[in-house]
Amino acid sequence: MIRRVNRPLFRPAVAAIVACLFGLTAVVTTADAYTGPVESANARYVVATYQQLLGRDPDDASLDFYLGKVAAGGDTSRQMIAEALLYGPEASAREVDRAYRKILERPAEPGGRIYWTNHLQVYDVLDLRVLLFSSDEYFRRAGDTNQDWVRALYLDILGRNPETAGLRYWTAEADRGTERALIVAGFYLGRESLGRRTDDYYRLVLQRPASAVERAAGASVIAAEGERSLYARLWASDEVFEQFFDAVWSP
Repeated sequence: MIRRVNRPLFRPAVAAIVACLFGLTAVVTTADAYTGPVESANARYVVATYQQLLGRDPDDASLDFYLGKVAAGGDTSRQMIAEALLYGPEASAREVDRAYRKILERPAEPGGRIYWTNHLQVYDVLDLRVLLFSSDEYFRRAGDTNQDWVRALYLDILGRNPETAGLRYWTAEADRGTERALIVAGFYLGRESLGRRTDDYYRLVLQRPASAVERAAGASVIAAEGERSLYARLWASDEVFEQFFDAVWSP
């Protein structure tokens, strides 16, 4: 089981804590999904938020609860709702599943899934990814040598083959005994990775590329607060919300 047993690499997600303080913890229920009419922009937005962030429709109680929050007004309320769902147990478990499948190409073991689901409700997902990329299991899958491992990091984190100088530098760092977690963090928190992840969220949420200014701002948000914070900000934006004024939209 791959677990963190010492202190987290990164500070707690402040946005998630604020959401909890305001009573915006994610509503988890086994009730039937909402099947009634979706007649207002606010209702359409809440239904779409569940579909986007949790992959399912809300139940009646959740829809009513979050409708009240959206009705409070503005993108601040929408952002807090998105953060509450993203840092809730259901979305956190989905994040764990995605990380294990993408990085180790297998499901998480039950104990690890429970541990990391709890962890991600407070701390950044980067903690989990760094631990998986620096694990012995990933190292062996990459080829069981420092150079093969560094090459795999370039492909999996930056989406490209390494340049000669970069491959030589990071391999030398690993050879001299630098902790793998520190090397992985160097990749993940580098300008290229931050910009690439910003672009990914703009395409996912807004279906368009980020401008240079937006890319720089998004990279700063990810570095300071974590990528789920950027995800919540984009999904709460007026650019997303305005589409739900269209009466022909349907879930």
